[in-house]
Amino acid sequence: MIGTALLAFILWSVPPTYPSGEPNPAALLLFLLGLLLLVFGFGGLVALALHGRWPNLAGIRDRRKRPDPGVALRQGGLLTAAVGVMGVLTYLGLLDIAFALVTLVIAGLVEAFLQNRKSR
Repeated sequence: MIGTALLAFILWSVPPTYPSGEPNPAALLLFLLGLLLLVFGFGGLVALALHGRWPNLAGIRDRRKRPDPGVALRQGGLLTAAVGVMGVLTYLGLLDIAFALVTLVIAGLVEAFLQNRKSR
């Protein structure tokens, strides 16, 4: 909810450029921060709902066990990291389909590693 409020504030009240035409880095960083907060919250909620229906997404093999909500937050955080990397690459003008796919694949591989590692 905070991310949505920050995005709305930035989009309606702060111009993305100075009057001279140069980009406003503070406004762009606040926009990225609001976007990341929104993706984290929404991604965590969607992951939590999906874990209730399909517990294997949370790494639970036994259907009688309830998935840990921390796994949904971790997955929301990984999605946030992927969106943040893509946002920075977009700002730098380097984002293309290859970088976007590689970023999502790396986030998926990190999640697969975290689910399959042995707990101590």
